[in-house]
Amino acid sequence: MRCINCGQLDIKFLIPISGGIVRLIYNYIIVLNDKYEALEINPFLVSIYTYIGMILAFIPYLIFKYRTKQVIVNSNSSDELKDKSKLNVELIFNEDVLKKTKCSKYKCIVIASFFDFINTLLYGVLYTNIFYNLWIFDIIFISLFSHLILNTKLYKHQYTSMIIILILGLALNIIEFFKLEGSENRFDYIGIIVKFLTEIFFSLAIVIIKYNLEKNYCSPYEISIWEGILGLIFHVICLFIVNHLELTIDGIEYPKNIKNYFEKYNINDFIESLIVIIVGGLYNISLILTCNYFTPAHILIVSIIKEYHLYLRKGGNVIFNIFGFFILFIILFWFLVFVEIIELNPCNISHNTKKNIERRSQMESYVEPNNEDINEENKEEEEDIFNSSSSTNNENL
Repeated sequence: MRCINCGQLDIKFLIPISGGIVRLIYNYIIVLNDKYEALEINPFLVSIYTYIGMILAFIPYLIFKYRTKQVIVNSNSSDELKDKSKLNVELIFNEDVLKKTKCSKYKCIVIASFFDFINTLLYGVLYTNIFYNLWIFDIIFISLFSHLILNTKLYKHQYTSMIIILILGLALNIIEFFKLEGSENRFDYIGIIVKFLTEIFFSLAIVIIKYNLEKNYCSPYEISIWEGILGLIFHVICLFIVNHLELTIDGIEYPKNIKNYFEKYNINDFIESLIVIIVGGLYNISLILTCNYFTPAHILIVSIIKEYHLYLRKGGNVIFNIFGFFILFIILFWFLVFVEIIELNPCNISHNTKKNIERRSQMESYVEPNNEDINEENKEEEEDIFNSSSSTNNENL
């Protein structure tokens, strides 16, 4: 038996990979561009552009609705709806069930949007210069909230992976600590606490989205649209209040920076803002689609891939970049073990993966009927022998 096997791999796994690559390219090229500085000192605008990008999910949503309508029309014409079970028919025509589902759906959207807004406000506006890799703890928070809300459980290979990932994440933060030598942010304890809170809010929002997708049959595009609308409203209100009070937050002067940005606004700024809208929309939609097709923990593949930009930049300490790149690669490996893309056979670590559980279940269901068949055949043979012997006795009589 090989030490490493490939687990269940779905083509849809390209969704989080694509989201991570898009964000990696964005962080490596766009963020390092000099023109981005104008947006960097206006974090409210970055958030607003991102939420506008999420609202653009109405395009695939309309396409999805149109195709669904066509399928229903075709199925009606071919009388396929007659084959629906009684339970499905009751769910379709039971108004009380539909009302409760809709109420729960929109309630989950509002709650998830609120946590996402708090996360974006804290990390994107109030504390923008926290360089430590605290996203590594999302694997704990997401697993915990998934257990509490979705009733999921972890197995041996997942506990092992989680422990190793956290240790490696600590090593990444040690590297960042030495890279920040002489920086004021090196000992920003309040900022680190705030960043921990943002990771908790982010993880909770993701698990609530998964709950909404599973229990309320909500469309991932619909979630993106509504979260975009609500997030946009929240940030516009906050920006209005901050500008009206002329506050200075994290060294950024409002409304001075906003005014300077739009006074110098040109075609390059328009292109840049359009890129932020598109990338922000694709990134967030990829997270929601990943939640829809996989577990909430699968979204961490996006976080891992996009973090590579920190160790691909020119300049800085080459040794730190090499170590960081290598550690991140090992984290990626163990994360693939966690989500069962890779199976490790030594010590039966991957004994309880979904693939192995299904395989054992199929083997058990295959063996049991055969035993019953054998017993039935034996009984039939015994009955035949008994009948033949009895008939022989009758003849002798």
